[in-house]
Amino acid sequence: MEDITSVLPEECIAKIISKTSPSDACRLSLVSTAFSSAAASNLVWEGFLPPDYQHIISESVSSASSQTSPLNMLSKKDLYFSLCHNPILIGNGNRSFAIHKWSGKKCYMLGARQIDIAWGDTSQYWKWTSLGDSPILPKSRFPAVAHLVRVCWLEITGRVQTKILSPYTTYGAYLIYTIANSFQGLGVPVKVSVGYIDGYTADDHEGQEGRFPSKREDMWMEIEMGEFFNHGQDSRVVDMRLGEFEFLNWKSGLVIHGIELRPKEKR
Repeated sequence: MEDITSVLPEECIAKIISKTSPSDACRLSLVSTAFSSAAASNLVWEGFLPPDYQHIISESVSSASSQTSPLNMLSKKDLYFSLCHNPILIGNGNRSFAIHKWSGKKCYMLGARQIDIAWGDTSQYWKWTSLGDSPILPKSRFPAVAHLVRVCWLEITGRVQTKILSPYTTYGAYLIYTIANSFQGLGVPVKVSVGYIDGYTADDHEGQEGRFPSKREDMWMEIEMGEFFNHGQDSRVVDMRLGEFEFLNWKSGLVIHGIELRPKEKR
């Protein structure tokens, strides 16, 4: 049987691989030297990157401080994996962007300054800790995190427009947080909900009904707030909430990093 690489030029092989997925491209690169070269080409990885990736990079904090972003100097494959493993700060520096490793779909995180925290700007209830202020806390990608001093009414709200997300994708929303060494009153269940603000359909669950936190590789904790499907047709606003205002016990020691939105793994 004739070897396909002796019949088709590398560009054709690359075109075929570009119609697969990032994980398939990585597997196909092991087939032969010709496949390895084709699978690493810009043609392949350009197609795996989000269509508006260049615009997003231009909004990064590093691009704003210099005329040329170092990311633009990378090959498309290196750029892809850089955005997988190294989220970039965009806009005012209180949001980050990354891509999902196995699908290339967009991931965003709203930093604590980008979400609405009830009484968040009142120093007797919350304080803001910068990166260099606490060697105890996990490393933050944002300039500051919110540290709960003492409240009885806990309410955290984030909103995002679907037009910035990948279309036809189910997203999960996750509160990213940790607990300080000294804390109080954080053992009670919280209410979480995620839905569109127009014709709101909430996904409400008590914490004791199965929404358990998990530890991340970056040493922060996360708890799923809910999920939604982005139809990709009209721009809508997703409302994400977490709160506790039934027991009204005094709480302290919660440290909010932000709210992350990322594609949910297919089961």
